[in-house]
Amino acid sequence: MRLFAAVDLEARARAATSTGAASLATRLDRLDPPAVIRWVVPEQLHFTLRFLGEVSETRCGLVRSAFAVPFETSAFSATLTGADIFPFSGAPRVIWRGMGEGQDQLVALRAELDRRLASVGFEPDTKLFRAHLTIGRVGRRSRASGAALRDVLGEDRSEATRWAVDRVNLYESRLGVGGATYHLVESVVLPASLGPREPPPV
Repeated sequence: MRLFAAVDLEARARAATSTGAASLATRLDRLDPPAVIRWVVPEQLHFTLRFLGEVSETRCGLVRSAFAVPFETSAFSATLTGADIFPFSGAPRVIWRGMGEGQDQLVALRAELDRRLASVGFEPDTKLFRAHLTIGRVGRRSRASGAALRDVLGEDRSEATRWAVDRVNLYESRLGVGGATYHLVESVVLPASLGPREPPPV
């Protein structure tokens, strides 16, 4: 089975992100030459923490045991940044949004997850972790340039929705004729944040 760990968006943030993507799609359709883009459906919007790839049933059990211990990283609030494209040069392939508020906590959560996975035999991921939410994939037959796409994306004024990141999810990705579908394997709630402490009485 193909596994990955991720944090999801709440329903309101998903809806706002999808509305923003629809607005971008309308403007991108007017490009000449046009951009060919497959937009991510709302229920699949997520920030990937770690892609584990093909994992046996035995190793899946080890991953689930690593998730079973309560996390130390607390729940936190998050917001999205504006849209951009990967790669940063060459033919565009992915349209994405970053995380604004909450990015440091997400990096800490990813580091904690890496330590847990290392404890059950998974090698650390040495690639630079760049928090991003994929909202669209640019088709290989698309002739629109990266510069033209960035011009449109730079005009984006999507709602800056805030949501709570309060759990880590482990998903199985199943490939099919219509693309990948995600199936929840494990979900772990993060401890509640204590928030800023009040100063002691004088």
